[in-house]
Amino acid sequence: MSLLSLLKKLFNQTGQVFSAWLSSSGFLKAVEARTVQHQPLLSEAEMVVLADELALITQRIVANPKLSEALRQGEQSSPFMGAGLEYEESRPYEMGDEIRRINWRLMAKTGQVYTKLFQEERQESWVILVDHRQSMRFGTRVRLKATQASRVAGYFAWLAQQANIPVVGARLAESFTLTPSFEGRGAYSHLMESFAVACPSLSAEAVKNEPHINDVLLALKQQIQPGSRLILISDFHDINQKTTEILTALQQIAMLKAIVIKDRVEFELPNVEGLQLQSITNQHIHQLTTESQRTSYQAWSKGYHQRLHRYLQQAGVDPIVIMADDPTTALKAVQGQDQSSAGGRYAN
Repeated sequence: MSLLSLLKKLFNQTGQVFSAWLSSSGFLKAVEARTVQHQPLLSEAEMVVLADELALITQRIVANPKLSEALRQGEQSSPFMGAGLEYEESRPYEMGDEIRRINWRLMAKTGQVYTKLFQEERQESWVILVDHRQSMRFGTRVRLKATQASRVAGYFAWLAQQANIPVVGARLAESFTLTPSFEGRGAYSHLMESFAVACPSLSAEAVKNEPHINDVLLALKQQIQPGSRLILISDFHDINQKTTEILTALQQIAMLKAIVIKDRVEFELPNVEGLQLQSITNQHIHQLTTESQRTSYQAWSKGYHQRLHRYLQQAGVDPIVIMADDPTTALKAVQGQDQSSAGGRYAN
């Protein structure tokens, strides 16, 4: 059986991608040491530095086109009629209507009293989902994918804090957990405490029992308020056609943003001797010693990433790719306004 066939078979059976190990180099030594020591992905000092860097690059928040059903007044359009800035329609006057909202012009034309109705503005809320499952606990340059995912989450947490937007953190790891809703001053630090918890390597049994992204998305669909903004930060290694259906349904009630975290070695193998692939689920090692084996892997990898892109795009979600080693300045691309400094979108 060719390596490509073996990789396809293993992927179909486990739903997992493969960790790339450079046995003849020390690229992973630093990130492995941090994982073994069960240290947080980001220290308090690193969170402060990140916040200072984010303060220099954060941008105006892209408007949410969904209609918010929140109770609090805000700046987002809602399906509710009443006091607001955008005139919607007039209806016959009812006892208790405010005199200042009488449509005097229409009254002059018809002789009947009408009340102006405006589209009310309500407060939107955000949910930031960060994937810290086993496939994210990997990196060959600078940092783990899980660490970069936390940094991207920090970008959105900082934006929400500056705009006084209520935001909930969701972490997908050995289990699925939600934080309380935070708003305003302190939201960034509270959320980052949740997003920076240690991510030690998991056993094969623990990986097997990890929550599937589809189950998590279904749970969020039942919990998020219509008009919310849902930010998904993951490598999306286990998405499938069912994910597309769930995301399509979520699109009806929430504004979705998908940030795909990848390590560069997942796109292109480094030119070193002794390169190996190790399965996340069963720890089996596959050698990549010949050119044909490397070529087969590259072809499989390209098709794999393109398939993930299609699943997301079919749901109307345009993914943005951030590499694990991208600098903080690249995070401004997650708003979708500047693609030049990030890892770029998937190839079609």
